[in-house]
Amino acid sequence: MDTSQKLKADAGKLQPRLLFEGMPRALKLAVAVLTYGAQKYEAHSWRGVNIDRYKDAKARHMIDGEIEFSDEESGLWHKAHELVDLMFVMELEMRDMSDGDFYEYLRFNNPPQEHKND
Repeated sequence: MDTSQKLKADAGKLQPRLLFEGMPRALKLAVAVLTYGAQKYEAHSWRGVNIDRYKDAKARHMIDGEIEFSDEESGLWHKAHELVDLMFVMELEMRDMSDGDFYEYLRFNNPPQEHKND
């Protein structure tokens, strides 16, 4: 029996490597913000915080990031804090969503391809 796999049926599947290979520095900065928060508070303690606090924190980091590069307290890039706050908001918004509803959000239309013919 031939068990070699020359082809793989991946059409329509998500490609996480695009994030990990394409943006390793941005991800590492986000992990640094999460690590800082886990050391300051407790790992995953953000789950018990009201979503509006993260909406405000995101806006503050967005505004402060226009004035200064790094957050004064953590020393980390404001944009990294803003990214993590946005991820908190997204995760909290999906907290009570069923798996079926969540997987519907992962579906996307076929992107236009006309620009590839030019």
